[in-house]
Amino acid sequence: MTASDATHTSATPRSLTSNAPRKLRTGWLVALCIAAGCWLATGLFVVRGDESAVVRVFGRAERTSDGKVVLRSNGVYWHLPWPCSTVDRVRLSEVRTVTVGSAEAATDEQSDLLRLMEPNRQSQLLTGDRNILQVHLNVQYRVAADGVEDWLYSAGPVEQRLQLLSQATLADVVLQSGVDFVHTLGHAEIRRAVLDRLRTLTEFSRAGVTIEDVTIAGVAPPVRVKSHFVDVMNARADRETYINRARAYAEQKLADAGAGRRQILDQAASYRHSTVDLARAEADSFNRLVDQLEATAATLSLSYQETRRLAMQRHRLETLAQLYPRVRTQLLLDEEQPIDLTLHRNPSGE
Repeated sequence: MTASDATHTSATPRSLTSNAPRKLRTGWLVALCIAAGCWLATGLFVVRGDESAVVRVFGRAERTSDGKVVLRSNGVYWHLPWPCSTVDRVRLSEVRTVTVGSAEAATDEQSDLLRLMEPNRQSQLLTGDRNILQVHLNVQYRVAADGVEDWLYSAGPVEQRLQLLSQATLADVVLQSGVDFVHTLGHAEIRRAVLDRLRTLTEFSRAGVTIEDVTIAGVAPPVRVKSHFVDVMNARADRETYINRARAYAEQKLADAGAGRRQILDQAASYRHSTVDLARAEADSFNRLVDQLEATAATLSLSYQETRRLAMQRHRLETLAQLYPRVRTQLLLDEEQPIDLTLHRNPSGE
């Protein structure tokens, strides 16, 4: 072995020894860069179109200068990576529903007993006249834009609190009403009262929600008295039928009476017009006769009384001339002697 070979042999292990730590450091640096990049990538988050996001930095929500929570709309954002920041998402446009009571009434005593053990599915309420009814209520609500903080960071579940508020409000309204009003007659009034009170209570309790609507899905009596309620409903339906028939009969009678009244008024008006026209005709005839007598008196140079006496005598003679042919028995009377003339008609017509 020559000296050059010995030198080459001794230099090779040293170069390998110096390159190994460098490659190791390079590998760790690359891994550290990749890990850092992945860690920084955790700060990226996407907010979808139907969502709003609230970012918490070290447990505190971001706020504006006036103290309101910052809501981020749809888009891509970056913030401090995990675990320095946390993103809470909420859907403001989503209409949620809270149910109070059971949608289905029990069919027998056993199922009714079992459902009584489930307060979330059965709601038996006491009315003002001490009757029990099962009321099923649906409350539609959505998260308020100015109440996101209350919705996200309340001490307990907001839905459970809203359900308890709905139960309490419904029980209070039903307690102030009668069984007939709650069962059939007053659904609209009860719905409106529950809606107004529930909106006031949720605003006062800072639940972070907006009550959209309240619907009464069903009202049913307990199973043991269901048959009695059916009898009452049938009796009420019969009563309404009889009342409607009586009203129809009364309206028919009123219409007939009105028609008869109008007919009598028309007949009276017609008789009045005919009587007035006849009286006017007779008055006009009498006035013409007077005018004729006055004209005759002026023509004959007689007084009005003399002319009137002559006209009356002529009218009497004409009348007698018309009557004499009809009289079967004729009598000649002396005008200077008074006589009592009584005519008796034979009942047989002879």
